[in-house]
Amino acid sequence: MPPLKIGLAGTGTISRAHMGAFQEFPDDVQLTAICDIREDAARAYADEMGVEAVYTDFEQMLREADIDAVDIATVHSTHRDLAVAAARANKHILLEKPMATSLEECRDIIGAAEDAGVTFMVAQMLRFLPEYQEAKRIIESGEVGTIWSARSDSWYPAALTGSFHGDNWWGFDRKLNGGGTLIMVAVHQIDLLRYWVGDVQRVTAKTWSEHPLMVNGAEDRVMATLEYANGAIGHCTSSYMSRTPWNWQVMALGDQGTIYTVPHQGNEHMAPPKVASAARDGDEAFNWETSFEWVEASGEGLVSDNAFTNEIVHFARSVRDGTEPLSSGRQNYNTMEVVHGIYESAETGKPVELRGLEG
Repeated sequence: MPPLKIGLAGTGTISRAHMGAFQEFPDDVQLTAICDIREDAARAYADEMGVEAVYTDFEQMLREADIDAVDIATVHSTHRDLAVAAARANKHILLEKPMATSLEECRDIIGAAEDAGVTFMVAQMLRFLPEYQEAKRIIESGEVGTIWSARSDSWYPAALTGSFHGDNWWGFDRKLNGGGTLIMVAVHQIDLLRYWVGDVQRVTAKTWSEHPLMVNGAEDRVMATLEYANGAIGHCTSSYMSRTPWNWQVMALGDQGTIYTVPHQGNEHMAPPKVASAARDGDEAFNWETSFEWVEASGEGLVSDNAFTNEIVHFARSVRDGTEPLSSGRQNYNTMEVVHGIYESAETGKPVELRGLEG
């Protein structure tokens, strides 16, 4: 079959992480059009990728470009309108996280995609790291037993002096971002733990919006408790302003073992996971220094060790095969319920029940 022809919307930082898939897997995906409201940025990206069709108007690209699908990597507040327009133009949709800035907007996108019969996938890239897929297989095998606790910490000191974003970054503006550190950063770890542990039913949270760079109520810090459907209790912490290295970690504790990631400092999304379990110890006593082993991924079903490349090729093959993507709109909806439920709980001071897409 011919490759899926894709039009890219948005040529900012995250879009550059998508380049590898188009360059390395031309039999699966072909970048045929570029759109950005900044014509110079669009042309620079197009020149680098050898693409001739350049647009500053998304609707015009939908009408005129030779594309089967769109890759939307724009400011969060634009996601709903662009994705719905793409669905109505019968284009398949790969949408950068987060899905949208409200649950109503999420439902609008899901409904438009289903009405049009197009494939819709949210780019939650952590699901596409081989080591994390292997961790999920370990959990599902029962090796670590029943998960009773899950936690995530994400430290992204973007609001501190010297950050490469600068003081006027759109990620500090709730109207553009949909919030602050939670929806920009912690959404990754929330989704990864959902992938491992299952859906969340209830959240309780507190946020702070005290840093002077925060605009329109964007939060600079968040702490939340998550109650999972399987009975596990989760904890989520995230910050834009803590004086920490840029790093993050997750941990899933079962009654027979634990999987946790080793915090990785620097501008990378990968935090390598380790596992310890009663099954691996065998007749030996647990040793806190030696019992943990690196999770070694087989790479089964993935084309590379790069999560961004894997997710884009997975999207193209889902379109080709007519299968539901690993992070489809419906599958991702509970992640967005968690995010927006945390905001509601922080505003009301009360726990929030998550009701699901049909609720």
